[in-house]
Amino acid sequence: MNKDGRTFEQLTSFTGQDTDGQPLPDGSMLFLSSRDGQYNLYRLAPGMDDKDGAGAVTQLTFFKPTGDEVTIAHGVRDLAVSADGSLAVFVVWNTLYSLDLTRANADPVALDVELGADLGRDTIERLNLSSRVTEAAIHPSGDAVVVSARGELFVRSTKEGYPTRRITDTPYREGSLAWSPDGSVLYFSSDDADGLGTIYKAEVSFALEDLEPEPTAEPVEESADETAAESEEPAESADEQVSESTDAPAPGDENPDGGDEKGGSEEEKEPKVDYAKRWSGALRFAITPVVKSAEPVYAPLPSPDGTKLLYKRERGDVLLRDLVTGADRVLFESWSDPSVFWASDSRHIYYENSDLDFNTDIFILDTMPSEDGTSPEPVNISMHPDIDHSPRLSHDGKVMTFLSDRDNENWGFDVYAVYLDKSLEGMTSYALKEYFEEAAKAAKKLKPLDPTAKQEEIEPLEFDADDAYLRVRRLTSTPESESDLAMTPGGDRVLFSTVIDGSRSYVSVDHTGKDRKSVQSGGVSDVRVALDGSEISFVSGGQARKSGSSGGKVTTLGISASIDIDRGAERAQKFREAAGRFGQSFYHPTLKGLDWARITERYDELTGYTRTNQAFQRLMNLMFGEVDGSHTGIWGGDGFSASSPGNGYLGADVSPVESGYRIDRVLLGGAIDEMKDGPIDGDVIVAVNEHRLTGADTASGLADLHAALVGLSGDEVLLEYVHTDDTGASETRFGIVRPSSYGSASVMRYENEVLRRRTLVEERSGGRLGYLHIRSMGIESVRDFERDLYAAAHGKEGLVIDVRDNGGGWTTDILLASLTAPAHAYTIPRGANPDDVQFDNYPRDRRLIYAWNRPISVLINQNSFSNAEIFAHSIKTIGRGKLIGTQTFGGVISTGSFSLIDGTTVRRPFRGWYLPDGTDMESHGAMPDIAVSQTPMDEVRGIDRQLETAVDTMLKDLGTP
Repeated sequence: MNKDGRTFEQLTSFTGQDTDGQPLPDGSMLFLSSRDGQYNLYRLAPGMDDKDGAGAVTQLTFFKPTGDEVTIAHGVRDLAVSADGSLAVFVVWNTLYSLDLTRANADPVALDVELGADLGRDTIERLNLSSRVTEAAIHPSGDAVVVSARGELFVRSTKEGYPTRRITDTPYREGSLAWSPDGSVLYFSSDDADGLGTIYKAEVSFALEDLEPEPTAEPVEESADETAAESEEPAESADEQVSESTDAPAPGDENPDGGDEKGGSEEEKEPKVDYAKRWSGALRFAITPVVKSAEPVYAPLPSPDGTKLLYKRERGDVLLRDLVTGADRVLFESWSDPSVFWASDSRHIYYENSDLDFNTDIFILDTMPSEDGTSPEPVNISMHPDIDHSPRLSHDGKVMTFLSDRDNENWGFDVYAVYLDKSLEGMTSYALKEYFEEAAKAAKKLKPLDPTAKQEEIEPLEFDADDAYLRVRRLTSTPESESDLAMTPGGDRVLFSTVIDGSRSYVSVDHTGKDRKSVQSGGVSDVRVALDGSEISFVSGGQARKSGSSGGKVTTLGISASIDIDRGAERAQKFREAAGRFGQSFYHPTLKGLDWARITERYDELTGYTRTNQAFQRLMNLMFGEVDGSHTGIWGGDGFSASSPGNGYLGADVSPVESGYRIDRVLLGGAIDEMKDGPIDGDVIVAVNEHRLTGADTASGLADLHAALVGLSGDEVLLEYVHTDDTGASETRFGIVRPSSYGSASVMRYENEVLRRRTLVEERSGGRLGYLHIRSMGIESVRDFERDLYAAAHGKEGLVIDVRDNGGGWTTDILLASLTAPAHAYTIPRGANPDDVQFDNYPRDRRLIYAWNRPISVLINQNSFSNAEIFAHSIKTIGRGKLIGTQTFGGVISTGSFSLIDGTTVRRPFRGWYLPDGTDMESHGAMPDIAVSQTPMDEVRGIDRQLETAVDTMLKDLGTP
């Protein structure tokens, strides 16, 4: 913008980045540019632009990595210039520099900065974890619960009044809790110093009972009468017959190492350990690694018979370890991190997994190798092109439930069920009811595994699985998506989260999907079902809780735990995890040729110096920027977040005048527009409530209108304004206005702009063309697209589709279903005039979305991003229409996210998009067929050259009507 504030002039045209322009008093311009591969400082001569040849642009700094410096964090950043234009200061890597701008060829000078005191936050912080639980695993006996809170593990008895004991004390993140079936061992994973994942086991090494072990009975000689008398007493229970201490021999055991020399069978038995009692009274723990690998390993899951351990490696490979021999075997490889579960026979597993169509199905796999050593093929249970996930299998293997969006819009899940025993299919309702009642009774008899008892061989489960996908039925249907699926081992109760009457709840239904009972109000996570199905546990509100599987009383299993967080150690852990997981999952297999290990080492040098979460996140964003990719970022976690000031918006364009703010345009649907007899264009606002807008100590003498509306969103506000009629007579008027929120004002302005463009197209085309704008690529915008498509295009010869400033989403293929539907027939009802029939007339209710077969053009610009770019590429690839405008941003990667130990969120771009010729859409924005720039000057004048060109081009292509 020039000094007159009304005109604009383009000064640079480099195809890369020119940024941080700083005008100097002599008329020259200082700016940063990536012209030499790093950001460096440049100077543009007065009155020139970079097309004027030699002497127009002078490079002032020449920073680049040297020696072992694999990166200098993109070069010069944080540029600031003195008011007189004589000195520039900036940062390169971790050094502050100054540059004398008055001397030609001056060299940057590194500044030695010393601080007299460090006023940053303490390096050690005390944190209460009572409401920070993220996982909770109740002991198989139900007597103890272990929780994970901010990456640390704690245990407490499920009885009231018992203390909380800390199991782990590390700066790492421990989780993925799983009990051994006998309750002796807790398995978990940790991203320790050795990598992103190691699997450990925790055992109780010292418990309350070890403080006062049961005394050893003194040997006495018993008379025959006493022996006979004792034989008449009832037999003691197994628990009463053995010592509960693992550190001392059982009472009467004189030879714990070698057994009874006389060969007595009783003395040879191992003492029975009450693991439930030891865990509920645990004081110390022995923690040892179970699986260590060069790749991350995580998610341990022991088999029901305790002999095997499932775990995952790297991105989702599933491995099986024989806990007797220690041998590992890969069951299957996966990039999608599948959810995997054991069937009750400890032989079969069932899981969800995605294919390269990104379709998720449910599978059952026999883990027993064939005679030739190969693994059997998995059986696809759900076999559907929509997403099926979260499988749950009954203990007898006859009933499976899962979540699917097959009957809804994308990611709108309901519960589905399938019988894996065909005999259940033909049962009457009362016979099925009896089956489920008996299955529930059988499940209630299930007990934790007895480590001292000989395990009976379990018959492998059999499944009628080959045609199971044909027998899947919908079990539930609620207005909103269901999640957090669980099922009792008898299959008699199914539990899930949904929204009922506007509120999220966790509910339980019977095997028919009826008899709904409320379990917990609000959201839940980490739902687990007790071995016998009588109870469930879950996390809600940052606390562990339990309840009956059919609802009833909810018991909070709160922990009393505070920890001292070493901020430096935690930042190191956060850095390792963020850098490692990002490098592991970024979509490009070589990270665009980067040596990520060296880059990680380089940035690790700086993270130790950060004292705030904001500084840490800035460094991480710089690191993610090394891949020169879109859809990266880091945010959230601990730190201050200010609340919204609740600014009010009047819904009008205004200009300052001597007496207040003149209304240039009242926007349709805005706060002023909705007033009864409110102000109109040309009126002047002079006061808001009791605050007059004139007489302020400012250059204009006016108070800030926006400041006068702070905190007034949604309130009734007295507006004082001056109205001037056609004769020039003025009068002061008053009215009550209810200012809208920023969100509402933004939507209203958007709708006004769309209406303006639609009117322009209507007028410029003489009514021949329609116009619609797609604001985003989400399902709400698809609904708007279908509505607007009919309203804007019905009866038109062509359509201008605008995806400028569209931030993306996921709905390109839904839109293409509308724009590429073939016109294979048309229909004429009796009595209709055949001359009125168009070639694409067809019963609209037969299509999933309103179709448009006539000519289109698509408007794009540099702010068309992500899925909006995919849409533009698709239109050009299939030749459906012309692209008009400017090249799109070039940011096309599918992305997810993961969270760090303190709740910080990291975006994870994991899937690349490619054109049929192999071109990566990332960094290759869609090129327009007709290039038209939209300048700031056009914006000021209200000219839309791109839209005008689209209309004129389409009319030319259509020819004379």
